[in-house]
Amino acid sequence: MEFYSFISISIVVLVLQPAEGVQTKRQYNQRYKNYINTVVAHIHSQIGSYQMQNLKLKQFLNCPEMEKICTPDDFSCNYRYTISVLNFKYTEILKKFLDYMNIIIEECKQFHKRNLLENFINCVSLLEVEVKNSKTMFENLHNAMKFISYIDIKYLFLEGLAPHPIIDEIDFFQQFVKELNAAYVVDINNLPNIKVSITQFENFKSFYEVALKVVNNLFQNSLIIDTTIKTDLKKNQIEEYSNETSFEIVYYTCNKLNSLYIETIKMWYKNLGFEHFLNPKTPQITPPKDPEIKQDDGIEALNILRLGTSWESMNHINIVYYRKNCSVNSIIKDEINFLNFRIKKEHVSQLLRCRYTEILKNYHLLLSTILHYCNNDSFNYQYSCLIELFKSFNKSKIMLIGLYNALITLNKSSIWIVHFRSHSSLHKILEWVAQILIFLKNNNYFKIDFVNKDDTENNNETLQKFQVIFNSFLNNFHHKIHSNISYLDSWCVFNEPFYEKNEKLNYFRTSKNILIDPNTLHQIKIYLNACYYFDNFCENVYNTCYKNLGFDKINCSGRKIDEKLIPFIKDLMDDLTT
Repeated sequence: MEFYSFISISIVVLVLQPAEGVQTKRQYNQRYKNYINTVVAHIHSQIGSYQMQNLKLKQFLNCPEMEKICTPDDFSCNYRYTISVLNFKYTEILKKFLDYMNIIIEECKQFHKRNLLENFINCVSLLEVEVKNSKTMFENLHNAMKFISYIDIKYLFLEGLAPHPIIDEIDFFQQFVKELNAAYVVDINNLPNIKVSITQFENFKSFYEVALKVVNNLFQNSLIIDTTIKTDLKKNQIEEYSNETSFEIVYYTCNKLNSLYIETIKMWYKNLGFEHFLNPKTPQITPPKDPEIKQDDGIEALNILRLGTSWESMNHINIVYYRKNCSVNSIIKDEINFLNFRIKKEHVSQLLRCRYTEILKNYHLLLSTILHYCNNDSFNYQYSCLIELFKSFNKSKIMLIGLYNALITLNKSSIWIVHFRSHSSLHKILEWVAQILIFLKNNNYFKIDFVNKDDTENNNETLQKFQVIFNSFLNNFHHKIHSNISYLDSWCVFNEPFYEKNEKLNYFRTSKNILIDPNTLHQIKIYLNACYYFDNFCENVYNTCYKNLGFDKINCSGRKIDEKLIPFIKDLMDDLTT
């Protein structure tokens, strides 16, 4: 069935007519669902019953009796079924590629074992050429999976499981082929020496072994396909060419690889419509714009942020998006456009929610730890210690203003859309940051700079007042942030632990920094070192999570903040600008 013929048939059923006036969020989501339905229905129709009839299906969650064909209006069933079958078929292609590759590897191994060095060099060279020839096929498969990964399934399915595209696994294959093509081109008329060939051969063997594990894991984790019945491609291939010489087997297998590339590109990329989906020419296969936001502004802002230089500081964080762990690299590596803006703004907002929560949790821990040291371990110099702590606390305002401006910018530029129950909503972070800034504003901690440290008697009352208020602030902040962190695991995975009080106390006491000035008393060195550490922490956060990400390059002048956020920041609106 031709692609545009399919679209002309489905448009009557699948596309809602625009409502008069401003469209509601529900209408937008329905239009988005219809867009995805159009795409999935076309892929399903082109895969066809012939490709599916030999697949043994497992029982599938939220789609009872999967042996029956899904009805046209059963969106959930159709989506899960179609993407799962597509994942399985792409996995089969990867496995077939590896099987053919292994046939050549085994023949090369035999040449080397029999000391037929010229044949071995020729064999490795042919293998390299044929693997390089897979470049376009893997680019197409990767583009197809990338398109599927742009579908925002979180707002399509409220519960249950949904298959995720196998983009990371295909990316593994694609990167190997890219690196191979980036190296020098093999000239069969000017063959490399035996040492070079052995190195190349070992590289192919290593890739094959790792890639085979990747593919086997995909088979084992298939949601709906029973993979207990497998075809021994190598056995069939050898039987087919049992009367041929070893080198003829290599040539025949190379031809099979080329046929695989041609067939895959035609049947599993072009015929499924991915060229059209990635470069849509009609409204029916173009994702709708959210009428409540300025999408073009959001795309521009996100592309500025993704080119920031500090994302690596978040590499220890994965977000959990509809039960899939997404790394920082997978979130920011693709340029933002109209196809992926919807999903990317959610991913970036959720990632920053995880990172900013971590920052504020560690910020509170450091303040609490230094306060603990002042009150318990530096009793003879308690007030001097408190003065340094309060100075550092006041200087942290620069970091807090950076976070505040980042959050306001995210909202004004249509990246963070306020939905209080969403895992990507940053309203809690904004609330906490604003409360700390308001606390600093109302309690004049900057005046601590003017306290005379030598006039202890006259300053005791002032410092005690600051201490009581500060301690109450930390206790309240602890309660708020920990009540939120208790379910943080549902949307964040941290590969590094949060700061811990005893660990930091030990670090402050044993750090080499306390040995710099031999004339300063040990207790004083410790709290000065702790405050120095806290100052550096805040400076690093300001640079990595605001300045170096490019927030100050995004022009939000003339844009309004969501009215739902005004209660959080009303006491700061006259003091801070973005």
